[in-house]
Amino acid sequence: MTRYLLTIGLPLAAPFVIYYVWWFFAKRKALAEIEGRKPSAWEELPWVWLVIAGCGLMAITLISLATIGIEGVDRAYIPPHFEDGKIVPGRME
Repeated sequence: MTRYLLTIGLPLAAPFVIYYVWWFFAKRKALAEIEGRKPSAWEELPWVWLVIAGCGLMAITLISLATIGIEGVDRAYIPPHFEDGKIVPGRME
């Protein structure tokens, strides 16, 4: 179930969540400009938010790989080959 959430649910929901976060901060910035306030310095720096988002996504990926694990790491891949005139498909052993 977790695998389906990470491989289907997360990529499907991520753009909506990212858009909502962007919309929330853009709305706050626009409201500050309408009220005549100057947005604070951290609201003017999009690179800081991009770095924070990148580190967060990296942490999520590393934690999910550590908890779920990579299936078949200890197995060897045998590529497709001919045996007795027939093609034997590739497999993991």
